[in-house]
Amino acid sequence: HQCLAMPSCKQVLLRTTTPAIFLTIVFANIFIGIWYMNHISNNGVTDQDMNAHLMDMQSNYYTNAHTSIIQTQQQKPYGEEDITTITIASQLPSCIESKENCRYDDVGDFLESRVREAVIHEPLPCVPSHRRIPHSKANDWPYILHQREIPPQDGSMTALMDYNAMLLPLYRNTEDGGITSDLDPVLLDRLTGRYHSYFTDEDVDRVKYLSISRTSNLHSCKPRFKFHFGTTPQDFLGLSLLDEKLKRIEGTDVAVNVDKWLLGDGQAIFFDFQILAARSTRDNPLRDQLFMFATGHRGTFFMPVDIRRMPPISEESSSSSSTMALSWESKLSSRPVPPSSEYQYGDGIQIRFMDNPGLVGKRNVAYRYFNLRGVDRGKNFHVFESKDGDTLMEVWPFGKENAHHVTPIDFFGTKFEPGTKLEFFVNRTNVYAKGRRYEIKFENLIKSKAGTPKPSFINITPRHERPYKRYRGTSQLIDLKLNNTDVKVGISHTVHGLKHDNSTAKRTYLSQFYAFLPYAPFETVAVTGNFCFNHMDEHDTGYSAQWISQRPIANRTSPNLIMWDEVRCPRITFATGMAEMIGNGGKDAIITYGVDDCYSRSIIVPKKKIEMLLLGTSNPLNASKRDYMK
Repeated sequence: HQCLAMPSCKQVLLRTTTPAIFLTIVFANIFIGIWYMNHISNNGVTDQDMNAHLMDMQSNYYTNAHTSIIQTQQQKPYGEEDITTITIASQLPSCIESKENCRYDDVGDFLESRVREAVIHEPLPCVPSHRRIPHSKANDWPYILHQREIPPQDGSMTALMDYNAMLLPLYRNTEDGGITSDLDPVLLDRLTGRYHSYFTDEDVDRVKYLSISRTSNLHSCKPRFKFHFGTTPQDFLGLSLLDEKLKRIEGTDVAVNVDKWLLGDGQAIFFDFQILAARSTRDNPLRDQLFMFATGHRGTFFMPVDIRRMPPISEESSSSSSTMALSWESKLSSRPVPPSSEYQYGDGIQIRFMDNPGLVGKRNVAYRYFNLRGVDRGKNFHVFESKDGDTLMEVWPFGKENAHHVTPIDFFGTKFEPGTKLEFFVNRTNVYAKGRRYEIKFENLIKSKAGTPKPSFINITPRHERPYKRYRGTSQLIDLKLNNTDVKVGISHTVHGLKHDNSTAKRTYLSQFYAFLPYAPFETVAVTGNFCFNHMDEHDTGYSAQWISQRPIANRTSPNLIMWDEVRCPRITFATGMAEMIGNGGKDAIITYGVDDCYSRSIIVPKKKIEMLLLGTSNPLNASKRDYMK
């Protein structure tokens, strides 16, 4: 009754229910109201009693008539024995049920539905305060613009934002409800700190994830500026350790200027980063080496790296044995980046790359280093293991040539010496095309054969900014079951180029889930329609730590007008991370995405919901896939 009296609430109700259901609710309210008026006059019931009982009856009626509930068990972290019951709405968005056009923001709402709070990743504490926007200046646009062009020219005084984060779980869930690790014990001990006497068992056991992010002076937090505006771009590799609640562990965050360390002053080559663990020793079934993808303007670079947790420098200086002198017990032999130096903010984590500084000199730096560590002129590649245990790299998720593109990758090696050229890919060649630009050709490329399925729900077709790049990789891959079939699931993205007058942004990022079989030729078996993720919300954990939270909601979450439809999509939602959440029997996934190149947000999504979206109202694992599912 109260909802119907509010225009905004009534609009939501109309959008989320069918007309027949809506009319049923209206007439039910009228009937109940008439009955209660007679009941009041005859029994002396007060207005307060009547209103309370009316709301209870209406709530129960609506719940029983329109919502199907799945009860799941949420297991608490170690040491807590109580179990919380979580309810997951199992009804698809009404647009999918009725096979109508879905708004891009409907699916984002369905994924969250406020079962658990989302997490806003707080700015890295290691970055000095003079390189941050103060909360008090959140609405001072001239000040924010000035922080992008403030001298000196190398950009060393400009303000930095943290975004495009991804999470690397250090453990995985087991079928009996416990957890184990696929990491080699030496690698795991380096990351958690167990290798060092400074850290207690409690300190070590608290670490569950390695967070990787981009810390940059290029952002779109508003006011927007042109890409080449201001001083030299600066991008740092952000690293931190998180606990099971995705909370950053104190003193475990650093921001590394990879450009300056590897390539020298004035370089701006790398910007987005991804770190994975892989097997590099043939007779070791565990993953014993970290590798880093670094995206740059020339393309994607790839190299082995070592990372380990460090005691604070103040504590280390009084220690009898220096951590810097401790053996890494790894295949790299290069120098580590010095903590709290011109190359790195913070001292809680130490990293070393395959190469030492100054390897390629000072001329044609990007070109020469790409020849040594380059993978491809494109970006957003993801590594996975097939059902047979082979390691492969996803080159293109789906849609290009109507096929899923995958190529084998070989991480095995006895040593990764500085300056050594490594051949991770067999039969990879340079192809000169498009004038002077050359591209990479993978001779062992595996292409799926059965085409791409129709989306599981429909939208207004996006106007792709680059039609030949309309389905691009975005996130890591997770394991899932569709109709009792094992599949790998990822998130792709396209950029909607808005070249008409009825829009409020020139570009909007849209995402899709897709699923493929975990064995050759890795057929794509399900694809969703397009959707977007949400802005930050006042209820998000870590919300108040972001300076942008001080802006008026109307400014911070201003909607986009896309094809005459006003949607609550941020201009940019880039899902850099998707991983299985540690705990709860592996029933949940963590989707981590950058918003407007400004901040990172993680949402915890039941895998069941992703499965529902991929299946839609029918079974997408159609007859054309039967031969590949045997």
